[in-house]
Amino acid sequence: MFQLPRLKSPVLIAAVMLLCGCARTTSEGIPNLSEYGNQVQKDNHFNLDLRGNESHDRPAGTLVIWTPEYQGMNPFIQKMIDSTIANLVSRFESDYSTIKVIWEKYSDSHIYKRYSQEISSGLGPDVLLSHNFMISQLGKRGDIQNVKADFSGLRYTRKKLLKSLKVDGKLYAIPFIVNVQLLCFDKRKISTAPESLDKLVALSKSGISVAIGGNFLDKMWGLSGLKITSLNSEITSQAAFKDGLTRWIVSLKTMDLEPNLALFKNTAVMTEYFSKGKISIMNCTSIDLPLLREKIGSENLGVAPLPTINGQPATPRLTGASFVFNPFMSENQKNLAHRFVSFAVSTDQQQQIAINWNSILPVNTNSDFSNQLFPVYRDSEYSLANSFMLTSHEFEILAKKFNTIQTLFEDATSGLMDPDVASQDIVNQLSVKQ
Repeated sequence: MFQLPRLKSPVLIAAVMLLCGCARTTSEGIPNLSEYGNQVQKDNHFNLDLRGNESHDRPAGTLVIWTPEYQGMNPFIQKMIDSTIANLVSRFESDYSTIKVIWEKYSDSHIYKRYSQEISSGLGPDVLLSHNFMISQLGKRGDIQNVKADFSGLRYTRKKLLKSLKVDGKLYAIPFIVNVQLLCFDKRKISTAPESLDKLVALSKSGISVAIGGNFLDKMWGLSGLKITSLNSEITSQAAFKDGLTRWIVSLKTMDLEPNLALFKNTAVMTEYFSKGKISIMNCTSIDLPLLREKIGSENLGVAPLPTINGQPATPRLTGASFVFNPFMSENQKNLAHRFVSFAVSTDQQQQIAINWNSILPVNTNSDFSNQLFPVYRDSEYSLANSFMLTSHEFEILAKKFNTIQTLFEDATSGLMDPDVASQDIVNQLSVKQ
């Protein structure tokens, strides 16, 4: 049965950046859970006899890293990601002059399939930057190496980030980029963000344009205010979950009827409207902030946590990207790969990356910022504390069922389907035994 992630509060909500539509091969600015999974789900099992052969020659001290290039992402954000990796590689090579890093980028529409095919012949990268969506499937296929508890990069890593990176109790990735939901507002239209959902709706009634965007999971932040705990029958009945989901869908549907409040599926379109002043308040994510500052000006962009619902903090969706290791590396390549990833998540490097973005939370708990100097981090820390992440089991279910669930949710919130019927169908999809 589909069990939902436990939050810091006693609330557990239903199910994850970087930072989801049907039947397409590229992302729409946000990674596509179903499309990513399909890259590796339909392949036959590889010939294990081929794996592990070092059939390709590499100069001693050479490390190969692959990262995804998101086809639907705004070019500005993709450039920020590429700059982050390029600068990281440059600093690493400066500190470790005997190691040469070969960095290669591939489209997110086929990088995972290519990775799985390459390692089957003893090729592929030593290190892959993977969206957290894919950790479960790659881990179960044996395409990535589990990370030992004594790995030096784990020493100061935020423990919450590790939850979704475990498969059958084993850790398979090291978190690198954190992407958490926030509320963005235009200071030229309002001076402070609404603290509650009721105040958000009231602002829309007063003439302030409001948008709520994203896919099914992106819009689940309001369930905490409806006392949803879990689909696990030992904690909360399916009937109780269905009732809460129905009420949240009805709330979204009702808000969508307000003349100045709209639901968006495509966050790229919503962001474009915001940048042109047609939207004054919207949900956003950490990774959006550099683009939004570029569009409307740093002095005009306000950032806050998502509004509370019935007095309960919202439960933002937490996503991100993590480093994984080729399981068939030689011992020498393994040492180089571990050295690079430990460097990437070290206190100094994570703090440097966070400062450059002025939005992304460092994965390293030793990175220190003044709340007064960096208010965005204060709000991001608050959102992180209340956020939800998916477990590997939940990822597996949603990778197979997401498009169906997304369609049910969209039909219900747009008035094309009865919310009660849609909620029951969604519960049925989430509860099917795999």
